[in-house]
Amino acid sequence: MKKEERLINKFTRLLTRANIPKWLHHFGPKRVTFWQLALGLLIKEVFRLSYRRAAKFLNEFYNINVHWTTLQKCRARVPLALWQELLACTIEFPIDIAAIDGTSLQRENPSAHYLKRIDRKEHTSVPVYINVMIDVLRRKFVAIRHHATKCGEVPDVQYLIDQSPQEIELVLMDKLYDSEKLHRSLREQGIYSIIPVKKNWAKGQLRKQLKDCFDYGQYWQRNLIECLFSALKRLFGNHIRGLTARTQRAEIYMRMIAYNIGAKKLETFYRAVFNEDFVETGTKGSVEKVAAWAKMRMRNCFS
Repeated sequence: MKKEERLINKFTRLLTRANIPKWLHHFGPKRVTFWQLALGLLIKEVFRLSYRRAAKFLNEFYNINVHWTTLQKCRARVPLALWQELLACTIEFPIDIAAIDGTSLQRENPSAHYLKRIDRKEHTSVPVYINVMIDVLRRKFVAIRHHATKCGEVPDVQYLIDQSPQEIELVLMDKLYDSEKLHRSLREQGIYSIIPVKKNWAKGQLRKQLKDCFDYGQYWQRNLIECLFSALKRLFGNHIRGLTARTQRAEIYMRMIAYNIGAKKLETFYRAVFNEDFVETGTKGSVEKVAAWAKMRMRNCFS
């Protein structure tokens, strides 16, 4: 493996870009730096290790001697703003097309033998709900909103927009986010939105505009957020081990940061049929060409 492709080098460059201090505490002994603790938490999520095995991994491969309880206490004490800053630093380019959707993660993962011993036929649990915004063209997670219980999706949209480190041109959402008030709020910020109109609910100027001129070619790109959810759960698991809201957020943010670090950014393949004077059909186009094609279709739709 090349030196610049190692996980520790990618993560230290990310911490340098985020201007994270060497130590997060002002008082007490300063024996272990924050980047060493954060690297241990990242390794724990990437390789699905326990705290003890993550501490042993750091000692054997990176010569970092950290007790496993130190990693546990660090994850419980790191504030939300720091995780948001680290995730924001993984986004380096403007977001031409964004997609917003929600999913859930299990709080526990009991085995079939355990469910049989307690005479439980079906697995019952209260999942953790998250609303996520991604960059469609570069396949990256941009912002996240975590909820311990089920809640509405529309109020989280503005929160995700505010957490985005880059400007957004277009947002794709499913029918659950359909709201005339949301359309107008995004349009006032200079952001276009494509949401399917609910049946018999085409009330309002922007809703009627979308119903009369709905671009399915643009909207079908929203399916990529489902692909990223599937990849996230297959890589890091479908359940989280944290019991409190702070530890759950730390796990979720670490998984998305790890995914963004390893994501391919520049070149993508599109099977859509492009305009002939723009790019030949079936050829490989860069992200910039695809973004220009998307903007051209967006202007034609809303003009």
